[in-house]
Amino acid sequence: MLALLTHWWSLITVALKAHSRCPHHQFDERALCLPRLLPAILTAAETAAIIEATEAAAAKRNYTSSRHTYYATVDLPVSTVYADGGAQAAAAKRAVHKARNATIDDLIHRCGATDPVLHDGFVIKYSTSRQAGLEQHGDGGRYSATVALRRPRLSGVNVPDYASLEPQTCELRKRGFANETCNAAFPERTFSREHFSPEYPLLTYDEFCPLSCLGQSCDEVEPHLRTKCDCGVCASTLTTRENDAYDFDGGGTRFSSLRDVVFSPEMGGAVVHGARLKHGGEDVTSGDRFVLAFFFDEALCQAAEKGAT
Repeated sequence: MLALLTHWWSLITVALKAHSRCPHHQFDERALCLPRLLPAILTAAETAAIIEATEAAAAKRNYTSSRHTYYATVDLPVSTVYADGGAQAAAAKRAVHKARNATIDDLIHRCGATDPVLHDGFVIKYSTSRQAGLEQHGDGGRYSATVALRRPRLSGVNVPDYASLEPQTCELRKRGFANETCNAAFPERTFSREHFSPEYPLLTYDEFCPLSCLGQSCDEVEPHLRTKCDCGVCASTLTTRENDAYDFDGGGTRFSSLRDVVFSPEMGGAVVHGARLKHGGEDVTSGDRFVLAFFFDEALCQAAEKGAT
C-alpha cells in the first residue's frame, strides 16, 4: 500500500509541476525556436559509420516506412542500428550520442530548453527510387534536428527573393485567419499552398530574419555588422554554395513557416529548430541522401504525458 501511495504521489507531483511549466507542445513558444545550422558536429568517419551500420541493419531488417503515421519516412530507428549494425554498430552508437549531445547543448543555450530528452532517433534514407523527399509538416514534441550524413551538392541557407516581398500580411490575417497567406496571386511562392494555424504558424520576414540572421545570433556576426543584424547582411556570410565533390543533388530542409527558406548543412552538420515550424525535405534528384533525425521533448513534459496515459 505504501508503494502504491508513493507512486500516486509522484504522479501528482509531476502533474503539478507540468501544469505550470509544460504548456501543450502545440502552444509552447519554445517549439517555435528558429532554425540554425550547427557545423561539423560529426566527422566524415563518424557519418560513414552511421551509414554503414544502418545499411547493415537494413539488410537484416529492411527499412520501414510505417513508424510515423502521417508523415512517414523510409528509415530505421537508432535502436535497430545499434542492435543489427554489424561491425560499425558501436562506432555508430558513439557518433549518434555525440550528435545528440551537441544538439541538446544548442537547444539549452539558444532555444530556452531546460531538460531536453530524446524521444525518437532514426536514420532516414532519401532516394529517387523510393522516397525522394517529405511534405511540409510540424513534428511532435518541442524540438527537432537533422544531421547530414552525406555531402550535398548545395549547402548553406537559401532565402528566396520573395521571402521579404509584400504582401507579408493582409486584412484577413489581421482579422485572425491564420491560414490566410495573402499570397494566392503568387503561385511561385510555394508556402502559399500550405495550411497554417496558430499552432503551426506562418511567420513574416521581419519575425524571423532580424532575430535569426539566417541561423546566426548577432554575437556570431562580424562586430562591425552587428548593428545591422538582418537577413540582407547575414546572407553575405551564410549563403548557398556549390560543392565540387558531392554524394547527392537536391535535398535540404525547406521551412514553409519561414516563407520557403531552405537549410542545407554540410556533411556532419545539423539544422536544429522548433517542432512547430512547418518544414519538409526537398526532393533528392540524384544519389542517396542519409539523414540522422532527432525528436526531443522536455523531460518533465514527457513524464507528465506518460503518467496521464
